[in-house]
Amino acid sequence: MKNQDNIKLDGIIAAIVDQMGEVDLYHLNKLTYLFEFLFIKNFGKRYTGELFIKLPHGPVITNYKKVFERLFQAGILETDLEKLKEQRKLSDDYHVKIELKKTEKTTSIIRLDKMIMDFIKKIIIKYGYLSVSDLEKEVYKTKPVKEYQSKVENGFKQQTGSYVLRDCIKLSEYKNTITLGRKLALEHLNKYPDIITKQYQTYEEEFSSLKKLRPAWEN
Repeated sequence: MKNQDNIKLDGIIAAIVDQMGEVDLYHLNKLTYLFEFLFIKNFGKRYTGELFIKLPHGPVITNYKKVFERLFQAGILETDLEKLKEQRKLSDDYHVKIELKKTEKTTSIIRLDKMIMDFIKKIIIKYGYLSVSDLEKEVYKTKPVKEYQSKVENGFKQQTGSYVLRDCIKLSEYKNTITLGRKLALEHLNKYPDIITKQYQTYEEEFSSLKKLRPAWEN
């Protein structure tokens, strides 16, 4: 992953933790995955570039322990570092509860436009407070995970350890369904990430309410 993608991924992780105050390891991995997938679904583009490794209970951030440890060392997250670094069976993160909490510095690395923050808030409202088992069910409804499972059943993928958002999703399937308003707003956001202009404000209604965004919220 490129350094710029690392910065984006860190910002999304920090924003989720900041909004929730504290979030367990399982939910943070899955909410980050849902953000990336639903961003693709709504805008036809990648945001963080993260590919997500498939484990027994769904996708997780690649090398997530190192990612969270790095954010811990930077003072962005608070967690039980020793517990986080413990060697566990692949399926154990489903059962082992490790909390990641916001600190005074969490907000300092969040450089997100209002459109992205509103999108994250919508995801947290819908999925952030589900039980572990219910969240797993929602994740397994998403097309990339269903596609991964299909490839496993047909012998083209291993049960775990391969990427979910690489060959299990095609951006071309989503690009043609994106509304013109979203395309224009995203182009403007990419071109002027730190500037809110009158032009951008003309698009804000569609994005700030998120009423027209997928999901509405079908997977």
